[in-house]
Amino acid sequence: MSLRYAKALLLTIVVLLGGCASAPPQEHALAPGLENTAVVTSTVTDVEGEFQTALQLMKADDWHAAADRLVAITAAKPRLSGPWTNLGIARNKTGDPAGAEAAFNKAIDANASQVVAYNELGILYRRSGRLKEAAFIYHEGLKINPNDVNIHWNLGILYDRYLSTPAQALVHYERYQQLTQSEDSQLLSWISELRKQTGKVNVATGAER
Repeated sequence: MSLRYAKALLLTIVVLLGGCASAPPQEHALAPGLENTAVVTSTVTDVEGEFQTALQLMKADDWHAAADRLVAITAAKPRLSGPWTNLGIARNKTGDPAGAEAAFNKAIDANASQVVAYNELGILYRRSGRLKEAAFIYHEGLKINPNDVNIHWNLGILYDRYLSTPAQALVHYERYQQLTQSEDSQLLSWISELRKQTGKVNVATGAER
């Protein structure tokens, strides 16, 4: 791996980690980028630069400009899943859910382990009322990474607010809290309330688990 490529990938990871804190996350997480090194050619420097520019435009909420950059990248490197995923996010933000869905599916076609794309598809399906499809695609993402905090968070929201299945909501809220060690008061309140609703207790102590 070249030094330039390593730096570009590290910057992308920093972008991802910058949104992580003890509080519940935003729904979205930018995709990890140019991960399929086997297909990179001598033009990778230009692609890396364009990708980093697109990420900065996304961070600045300039979604149309970001989408334009990402369209060019996906045309040049269609087997890179990160640009497809971020193109889906950008298209969703510009009011093009059909285009977003197509981009997320392209991302998964390019790399079946692109967990961010599964998370984003779940968000898209939930917002369009396709709740069973949302649950299915979130769980497909968890098969790839059982510890993905964004998917656990979004599954908690889906089961709690949309599917009215408190026991399942509790599982994912608790897993999110365990993974992040979050002390967010709202999250802890939701967990406490769901424990009361479901009667979940610690068998060893008799206390609410």
